[in-house]
Amino acid sequence: MTQSATHTFFTVNDLPMSKRYDVWQSSIDCIFSVETLPDIRKNNFHATLDADLLGSMMIARTNSTHQLWERSSKTIAADGMDHYMVQLYYNGGMSTDDGKDGQEIEADGLLFQDLSQVARATTSDFDNLAFIIPRPLLEDRLTLPEDHNMRFLSPRDPMVRIVANLMRSLKANASALKSEHAHVLENSFADMLAACLNSAYGETSETTNKRQNLEVMTLIRRYFRENFSRPDLTPDRAARELGISRSKLYQLLEEHGGVYRYTRDLRLRRAKQLLSTTTKRPRSLYDVALECGFSSDTSFIRAFREKFDMTPGDFRRSQQNASNNVQDADGSERDTRYEKWLHTL
Repeated sequence: MTQSATHTFFTVNDLPMSKRYDVWQSSIDCIFSVETLPDIRKNNFHATLDADLLGSMMIARTNSTHQLWERSSKTIAADGMDHYMVQLYYNGGMSTDDGKDGQEIEADGLLFQDLSQVARATTSDFDNLAFIIPRPLLEDRLTLPEDHNMRFLSPRDPMVRIVANLMRSLKANASALKSEHAHVLENSFADMLAACLNSAYGETSETTNKRQNLEVMTLIRRYFRENFSRPDLTPDRAARELGISRSKLYQLLEEHGGVYRYTRDLRLRRAKQLLSTTTKRPRSLYDVALECGFSSDTSFIRAFREKFDMTPGDFRRSQQNASNNVQDADGSERDTRYEKWLHTL
């Protein structure tokens, strides 16, 4: 086990084969629900995760066997994460039926995922590198910040090759980097990744249309981020204060389920942050609801359940009960600080 403020190493490979998968599954469910074949579970399962913190980013190299991976609405609610992730595979690969610009990662290609959106994928036996990036670090740099979930980026794009090489270099040097370098490097990486995504191949007629409305969409996103907690926020008020027609506002937010759903999701994102805060005297659901712009705790609970298939109370209890460590059968603890890092980035 490696002990460092910015480095952690987790493995199940020293456990009896009968226990390995259960320990891995219990640990990794802080971000993904996973499954694998019964034969692999019983006879051939292995998993290691070597992670570093770089400023507000987490860099994790994972080596494991074939698995099915899922982020469902319930998982998204339970872990409260609101991050982006980009993956590079040294060996093996990932495939999905829901990919953009492809369904399978190419050698030296990248896969970009929005962890606030649902996804399902399958990996072969693999060795990969994942960068997990807080939304505020990257969102404003992206042309279409909600449009890249499960986007496959081709190594034929020189920007993809540059980002992939930068990922390898940052991981190789992470343990030697000084804290004063972290801010510069994380912002440089975010700039490079945003440039890569903003010029992604495979543009569709829908994304072309949205890119033509980029300036207006930027204003709309900023307006709703600043005003979502206002209880008197309506489509008519938003359109009037933005200086656009109500129909134009609905057209541009149609991809996100309309004005109501876009506003609701921003409110619920903030609510999850408030519910995740650990205090001796947690705030009432009514207070959380009002701060996030809901008219009552009843409407808040209904909206939360509608999106995440669980209540705000269930979510808060799951956060309070989350364990920072996984215990072996003999009572010893494994270094699972990467789980805590994921939720405090």
